[in-house]
Amino acid sequence: MRRVLIAGVAVLGLGVLAWEFIPVLVIIWDGGFDLTVRIECPEGRPLAVTCEAFGRREYAEEAVAHLLPPESRSWSTVVDPFDGQPITVQVAVSGRDSPFGRELRRSQFPFLAVIAVLPDGRRVGKVVDIPDGRVSREVSVALP
Repeated sequence: MRRVLIAGVAVLGLGVLAWEFIPVLVIIWDGGFDLTVRIECPEGRPLAVTCEAFGRREYAEEAVAHLLPPESRSWSTVVDPFDGQPITVQVAVSGRDSPFGRELRRSQFPFLAVIAVLPDGRRVGKVVDIPDGRVSREVSVALP
């Protein structure tokens, strides 16, 4: 009887470990977090600022190279007129978790394109890295 009980507990334990570490089922989730963007500009306060989060660097660089307006309202913010206050931008995050909540994969948009209209009318832009949202939710951008 004792051997049967020990064998049953062992099989149950192995089943639970297999359920967790060889997950057939996974929890897939999508979401986002608010990123606070502080704009610094020695040439004076910009007239307008746009910020857009991107999943790939080349898309962010293209937006800055051509000074393009944001394509998506979900992951961008336009402040016109800019009052000098910090800007809040939504950053996309997604992932997969095991049935018991262990993180299997996590990704977030890693690049931010910032475009500003300076007091003299020039448009300038910059691509900055977005920090891991679990570590920091704030970034400072120094515009030329």
